[in-house]
Amino acid sequence: MRRRQALAALIVSTALALSACGSDDDGGDGDTASTDLGVEVSGAPGEKPTLTIPDEDPPEDLQIEVLDEGDGAEVGENDVVVANYLGQTWVPRPPASELPPEDPAATEPPAEDPAATEPPADAPAETTPPAEGDVGGVTTEDTASADPSADSGEAEPYVFDNSYDRGSAASFSLNQVIPGWKDGLAGQRVGSRVLLSIPPDQGYGTQEGHDLQNDTLVFVVEIVDSVDPTASASGEPVADLPAGLPVVTDGEEGAAPTLDFAAATPPEASDSTLVVTGDGEELGPNLVVNMVQASYPDGADVITTWDEGQAPLTLAAEQLAGIPGLAEALTGASVGSRVVSRISAVDNANPDGTEGLPLVLVIDVIGSY
Repeated sequence: MRRRQALAALIVSTALALSACGSDDDGGDGDTASTDLGVEVSGAPGEKPTLTIPDEDPPEDLQIEVLDEGDGAEVGENDVVVANYLGQTWVPRPPASELPPEDPAATEPPAEDPAATEPPADAPAETTPPAEGDVGGVTTEDTASADPSADSGEAEPYVFDNSYDRGSAASFSLNQVIPGWKDGLAGQRVGSRVLLSIPPDQGYGTQEGHDLQNDTLVFVVEIVDSVDPTASASGEPVADLPAGLPVVTDGEEGAAPTLDFAAATPPEASDSTLVVTGDGEELGPNLVVNMVQASYPDGADVITTWDEGQAPLTLAAEQLAGIPGLAEALTGASVGSRVVSRISAVDNANPDGTEGLPLVLVIDVIGSY
């Protein structure tokens, strides 16, 4: 566990905070869809939508309405979904200046990301989420956007989170989001734009004290991509690899690759080597990866995202710098690539600053956006 935590710190240490780079434009008024729920959705697909919610009691059950049907692959119930989204409470709220001081929506966001379930304690080499956060996170930008000079106590639409203002889609394992997202998106097709009305018991109803605990949530979700969480590298093995690397062998379908340390030598300095050239699309700034982590000298202490209960990781471009040589190894690469990263004892230091055990990471890029 200590070595896993040290590596997580290594990945995160050089990550830069991503600033919001989207526009505050709510999209055009020329595209307005009326839905069976009575919710009006304004704005063309790909633009930040504006939701007009009727002044009536919200539905008691999960409601799913496809606004635009995509023609891509079907989303699996355990997939990692890449999506743009906007979340709003069914019931309006007073402006931020009218909220009581103790209301967390008017001050700092929760210390924990409230949207996703907690990852298992033995999750491999976890990183902090990219700046977009996870579904439903109440961000500082959202709360700060309310007009501080507002002196009316009248309720107004409360958009608690959206990806559009950040200028980038977000990715989520459907096993680590609120139930309404998992049930609402599994079975949809990539390219679809979906309206979800999520009652509290399928949102944050079980999270005592959560700002959205008692709210029905309305989401517009545009599904950009969907990634099989059991996927691995696919492409051409690289010839003439450097001496001293552990030998990586593909596992059975849906299983992690295995490592043979018989001829492996611990690195004096950390490095990363491309060992499979991917056959998919060109890499974007965010990677969805499966990973195996093991320690020298014999490949012990194996931790892998392929294990049951685990999920692939998302690495933003800034986080790649936390693994020495990884960004360089993936320059010009494609989805399906595999990199072997060796972490020296010096770079995997113990909490007291002394050298730890050297490590090996096998990193399979299974998606990108």
